[in-house]
Amino acid sequence: MSLARYDSETNREQTLLEHGLTVADLCRTYGGAIGCPHLAELCGRVHDAGKAKQEFQAYLRSGDRRLRGTINHTSAGARYIFEKYGKSTDAYQVCTAQIVALAVCSHHSGLIDCIDTNGLDRFHSRLYPDKEIEYDESMTNFETECITAEELDALFHKAVEEARQILEPIRRRQDIRQEQPIYFALFARYLLSCIIDADRYDAYCFKARLPAQDPNYELETTWQELADNLEQYLSTEMRKDREIDRLRAKISDTCRQAAARPGGIYRLCVPTGGGKTLASLRYALRHAILHKKQRIIYAIPFTTIIDQNADVVRRSLKKDRVILEHHSNLIQDSDGNKTRDRKNDTLTEPDEGDRRSLLTERWDVPIILTTTVQFLNTLFLGKTQSVRRMHNLANSIIVLDEVQTIPIKCLDMFNAALNFLAEVCGATIILCTATQPGSNVGVPVRCSSPENLVPDYEGMFEKFRRTAIHDACIPGGYSASALADFVLERQRTNTSVLVVMNTKKAAKNLYAALKRRYPSCSLHYLSTALCPAHRRAKLAQLNEELEDRKLVICVSTQLIEAGIDISFDCVVRSLAGLDSIAQAAGRCNRHGEDACRDVFIINSSEENLSRLPEIGRGQQQTERVLRDYAEDPAQFDSNLLSPKALARYYFYYYKRQEGMMPYPVSKKNSGFATDVTLFDLLSLNRTGVMAYTHRFEHRPGYPFCQAFASSGSQFAVIDRDTASVLVPYGRGKEIIESLAKTSHLPATAELLKEAQQFSVNLFNSEVQSMDNGICPIGDTGVLALADMYYSSEYGITPLTDNEPVIL
Repeated sequence: MSLARYDSETNREQTLLEHGLTVADLCRTYGGAIGCPHLAELCGRVHDAGKAKQEFQAYLRSGDRRLRGTINHTSAGARYIFEKYGKSTDAYQVCTAQIVALAVCSHHSGLIDCIDTNGLDRFHSRLYPDKEIEYDESMTNFETECITAEELDALFHKAVEEARQILEPIRRRQDIRQEQPIYFALFARYLLSCIIDADRYDAYCFKARLPAQDPNYELETTWQELADNLEQYLSTEMRKDREIDRLRAKISDTCRQAAARPGGIYRLCVPTGGGKTLASLRYALRHAILHKKQRIIYAIPFTTIIDQNADVVRRSLKKDRVILEHHSNLIQDSDGNKTRDRKNDTLTEPDEGDRRSLLTERWDVPIILTTTVQFLNTLFLGKTQSVRRMHNLANSIIVLDEVQTIPIKCLDMFNAALNFLAEVCGATIILCTATQPGSNVGVPVRCSSPENLVPDYEGMFEKFRRTAIHDACIPGGYSASALADFVLERQRTNTSVLVVMNTKKAAKNLYAALKRRYPSCSLHYLSTALCPAHRRAKLAQLNEELEDRKLVICVSTQLIEAGIDISFDCVVRSLAGLDSIAQAAGRCNRHGEDACRDVFIINSSEENLSRLPEIGRGQQQTERVLRDYAEDPAQFDSNLLSPKALARYYFYYYKRQEGMMPYPVSKKNSGFATDVTLFDLLSLNRTGVMAYTHRFEHRPGYPFCQAFASSGSQFAVIDRDTASVLVPYGRGKEIIESLAKTSHLPATAELLKEAQQFSVNLFNSEVQSMDNGICPIGDTGVLALADMYYSSEYGITPLTDNEPVIL
């Protein structure tokens, strides 16, 4: 019998038949979540057919790591399916054949280009590489040992009917003509996700000597238990004596009642301080009970929100085992080590036995707290560790907090993906925001009706008004020294002052300027250079001092301005988008301690925003609103943060950047032959199809012509590459030492979950600037920071002048 895996240290074997059946069984479950169990099962059965040849079997038994990933085993099964069914006159048989072939031949690389931007047929090249793949030998052995041609044929025809049931309604809808090709692309990605996760999970279980079964959380019981714990927490731990507490309770009750509505896409528009976190969690738990949902995914734009929101969620639900915090990808994806042989269109890459591949995060627990970056990467990034998670979005409740912070270049793709997740994958999606964004977008989100979970946004806004906004900008902006004087002047009449800057460098310079003046108060500094555990400790100390009414000044980057339950007497915000200013204002007089408190908008002469263009564009449109307000305050109800003022800001902001929404990529930055948009690469791929037609004088004959790999390689929520680094803060130092010593996969996996609390995202240029200060930990794929580069005051040093808007 052909082998799928062989452990040379223990002589343990897994036959190709055993592996194929296990992966197919897992795939059937994952595909069943969207109505295509047999289609996903078929992908699982044939994905490793190319291993049934002497060359691959000899490599397995040799244990020669130098050969890892050099022997093509992904093309044979893909070619078999497409050769047999790809020429059918039934359009759905052809679609099914190509989508299965794509998933199979891409299960180590991420989705390949079907037609690349130069018009080359990469799909054909992958199925028929120049280098011999022993196709006939592989498929003869595979049919003899694993599954007969007749069994495959029967399974294929079941798969076709499932594909027809999913794709035909999409093709018939006239209202989504623009999105149809994106839907097909996301469907292909979903199937690939099923294979990658099943394949890697089975490999993990083989190495760890565990049964390849997904954990059983007994969701019906779990959801009810969590909901009961939350209700108890709300009744015993939450204050009810203030007017603002009663308003929050009303919002929360309304959300719970709305949970009975059918799935779809809804908006939760609540002013800052309105209690969105617990209100949306209350909705999600009841909706999960009533509609039998699989998981709750809470995606948040600023990493620090996870720190505090996770604490609130854990305290209120009292069941840590079912909650995962996924801040970042600590494991550097082995995809990054691939090199492509363009002539043979093959990949040199670690196979599924690589420890990094086995340890990447799966999102298989009931409640996941993650970042917007991780969510968007799951949908669009080309790397397999991101693709792997996608199938777990099906039949889930997805809460997207501060949705207005999604980068404008991602909007068309993001909105199309939300529609796909709701309409095809059965997800319920809640778009949370304190500042209702406009609808001037190319691809609209199709919300359910009524779309707002809590009605009367404008009336509610006035009830939550707790601040007065003052424009304190000056020509040329404040230096760090001048701004320190401004802050200390504010501190004379306020017990506590928060200052929010746009960049780490400006925040650090201001903090240093304040320190030099020896203020008679406690001085704090916060930025994403501090790991989550370190920020938690600093925030706990800060909250304690605020509650004791000590004199406090806190200098922070924008990480503090959303989702942090903290209240200052006065807030100073560096000029940014009006939505960001509204979020910062939410940290002032948060619980209505006084009738009204002051928020000042200032401008800095020391902020370099050349690599943070979205903040710069937000500044420009805020300045327009400030000028409009100065001319006629009454048009905005004499409030710079009124719904009317924010509506004007969003109108300016979106109108100015309409051309950015489909994610444009220039040929200069991409190496493509022409300027493209990622939206087009994932839909019609006009550039590639036109080049192909010009080259071969006929159009490609495939239903799928997308340039998946080209799009996936260019996609980046943040414009500069980042890496996650494990830092030696507190328990982090012990985790680094333990990871270096252990080879036991389950123990390593548990350490990596804990390590999320001690990780920091760095730009690659920062990593490179630290010479030998950052080193890999064995073969885990995790990077660790040397002690000398981590400060108890500033976190990781040295720092550059950039604070990512989203992490």
